[in-house]
Amino acid sequence: MSRKTLSNLINDTSWKMSAVEFSVLEMLVKHRGKVLSIQELLQGMPVENRKVEILTESIERICFYLEKRYASLIERVDDQGYVLHNKPSVKSGELSSTPFRSISKKHYSILVAQILLLIVLIYSFFEPAVDIKPENKHVLTTQSGTLSYFPSFSSEEQELAYFYQNNHFIESIETCSVTTWRQIFLSVSSDNPENGVISIALRNDTGGKAEMKTLKIVPIDGQWNFINHAWLKKVGICD
Repeated sequence: MSRKTLSNLINDTSWKMSAVEFSVLEMLVKHRGKVLSIQELLQGMPVENRKVEILTESIERICFYLEKRYASLIERVDDQGYVLHNKPSVKSGELSSTPFRSISKKHYSILVAQILLLIVLIYSFFEPAVDIKPENKHVLTTQSGTLSYFPSFSSEEQELAYFYQNNHFIESIETCSVTTWRQIFLSVSSDNPENGVISIALRNDTGGKAEMKTLKIVPIDGQWNFINHAWLKKVGICD
């Protein structure tokens, strides 16, 4: 996997993302549910690419990457700008932008969590032209050395809801006697720890190449007490 190749955690495909696409997608995710004007999106793009036609092309590529099933989550609002929908319209448990496109509330939540995790993963594969730094970086110490941990939450409320679980995960990782992974990324699909799917991405550099592994876990309990040293060895986080 090359340094600019991203792994799509939704459909297990690869995508080479440009700095323009990165900046547009990051702004939409950070302002979910809010219409961002064309001018606001242009200002967030690299200076040399601040053209409406480049912005339009980048959004079309992002929508293509999300596939038809999910592309309608990004909507063009008249001549105002674009919005990444934040909350689905709850009608029989589905979100529909047209009679032919629908997505369940559960799948929508998982999709948002995976997009957030993808945004964090981007920092590991290329340095964007704009000066952006990943947030919530933790340096964990295990018996085999240190690793970087990046929990990604969609809001302060969600981060607070998972305060105990996040600390428990950190403490469990630090019990590893041996781990080959140098970076761990985590996101969740719901504000409720009782039913939030956990997405974990593991990354390591071997011989100049990036090795990746992704996990999706349905929690056995809301406190994540199932996460212990034995479980970490079973899923391949600890050796």
